[in-house]
Amino acid sequence: MTDAPSGREMVEKTFTYMTTLSRECRKALTDSFGKEHKGIPFDVVEATMRKEIESWFAGRDRNITVKHEASNRGRPGEISLSYSGVTKDAHFKFHVDGQFALAGSEANSPSYLKNINVYVDKRDFSK
Repeated sequence: MTDAPSGREMVEKTFTYMTTLSRECRKALTDSFGKEHKGIPFDVVEATMRKEIESWFAGRDRNITVKHEASNRGRPGEISLSYSGVTKDAHFKFHVDGQFALAGSEANSPSYLKNINVYVDKRDFSK
């Protein structure tokens, strides 16, 4: 007979899975912004990133629910998004940071993806 995994083991398993998904999501976002959204105005980048992330997770794993929590704009061309998520085993948070090259100094200047990072922190996981 097998024992049911403890809450700690479930959280560890979810963290490992989300680490893998964050890499896949980063690759999908990089491809999307490199092909479909190349040169979009920077003032619509946040909404586009949110739509892409939420639709990617919905299509990748229906057992994971993600919800946008906050968006921050740093220096011109930088954007940071925070998400909370839940599976049947754990609650977690993950973050998406993007850097874009702007072809101008206006808010609606064309932007081009330089770097994007999707990451999870083990401290943000709980049962």
